[in-house]
Amino acid sequence: MRGKALVRFSLLLILLALMPACVSRPDLVRLYENSSNDPNQPPVIVIHGLGGSTLVDAKTGKQFWPGSLSTLAFGNYRSLASMSAEDREGEGLVPGDLFYGVAGVDFYRDLLHSLETVGQFQPGKPGQPIGDQRRRYYVMLYDWRKDNILAVRKLHALIEQIRADYHDPALRVDIIAHSNGGLIANYYLRYGPTDVLENPTFTPWLEGDKRIRRLVMLGTPSLGSVTSLERLTYGDRMAVRTVPVEVMATFVTPFQALPHRLSDAILDPLGRPVELNLFDAAVWRDRKWSVYSPEVMARVRDSMATPAEGERALAELQATFVHNLHRADRLQRALTATLPARNVDIAVFGGDCEPTLGHAVLQDDPEGSRLVFRPGQVIDPDRGGEDGEKREKRDFERLMYEPGDGLVTRTSQVGRLPADRIHEEIHMLPISQTFFLCESHGRLTHNPYFQNNLLYFLLSR
Repeated sequence: MRGKALVRFSLLLILLALMPACVSRPDLVRLYENSSNDPNQPPVIVIHGLGGSTLVDAKTGKQFWPGSLSTLAFGNYRSLASMSAEDREGEGLVPGDLFYGVAGVDFYRDLLHSLETVGQFQPGKPGQPIGDQRRRYYVMLYDWRKDNILAVRKLHALIEQIRADYHDPALRVDIIAHSNGGLIANYYLRYGPTDVLENPTFTPWLEGDKRIRRLVMLGTPSLGSVTSLERLTYGDRMAVRTVPVEVMATFVTPFQALPHRLSDAILDPLGRPVELNLFDAAVWRDRKWSVYSPEVMARVRDSMATPAEGERALAELQATFVHNLHRADRLQRALTATLPARNVDIAVFGGDCEPTLGHAVLQDDPEGSRLVFRPGQVIDPDRGGEDGEKREKRDFERLMYEPGDGLVTRTSQVGRLPADRIHEEIHMLPISQTFFLCESHGRLTHNPYFQNNLLYFLLSR
């Protein structure tokens, strides 16, 4: 017994000796103190992701997103539906500020703190003179419910204004783009402020690398996210309530983050890929999914004062759904089109330690086909064989989940299909470097090891 106790004591000493290394954090100030005084350091633009800015009433300033903690936990967010005439004309809800964090989870505050205290960047405002302190960072706020092309134009206007403020028409900026922000930066680098989505061909813009020096894409769904498909099918779970389908369907961005057409996002109960064009409205309509489901249609009709108004509201919602699918399909094709060489350093950062939904399963039942997004919801046709023979249970956890950050798979973050599914249609941005860590999607910006590698990427000459 004494020998076993000695072994346990020795192991305890080893663990205690290792603990400081496990919980230590990089001394960012010390690491970058010699890199924080370069007067030629380009300005930095931070682009947030989906839900990353507050939304306030344009006239009163009242906050509708995220609102109070009780609203976040118990609200249904019907006021966020982006279909009203006022909202379309920019007189409804508008971005107010960054959504810095909630319930102890930091989204952006710590990142900006590191830019200021370690990188010695000062917050900049477009239109203000630069003065002697030229190390500035800018936050580009945008309405994350609306078409990403609108945000692309805001990015272009911001860069042009920064150039004017610096009195440098040839200035190049660095961009830190989180999640959906990476899609915005990707498009801008390729096509600039021009909407090419309705054109028969996507003509590249030759000015992108004259305005961007380095681009950081953090947790970006370059090949989409199955979670977006789930949100459009069943709504978005928020605390103890769900943002309903009829609200989610008015947001353009979830459509623009649907899984790529070539990603085999849909499987059958045997684990085989199912060819479904998720950008074809008929696929949704024929299967009575999303805004075509009887439950959603009934809610929309019942939400209006008269049956006639209910029918008009439903028709408008379904027309919006079709339009959003079309725009999303064109955007996805544009972001994977052939790209001329670009003189831009691009780094992809993300998480790859959390099981992340990479595939949904198309389940047939007596009421029709439906999409299921959890392994426990799948009815395995091979669970029992003839004569009572039991077959091995299929591993749906492995079939449906991939390594990622809990929202976006690693495959999507790097924009690379597996080797057995590489396709000539996909032309992603040329990546200079990648860095993956164990962190969830919403906390990526907060991670000190991400910040360390980010600062090295931005500040190195």
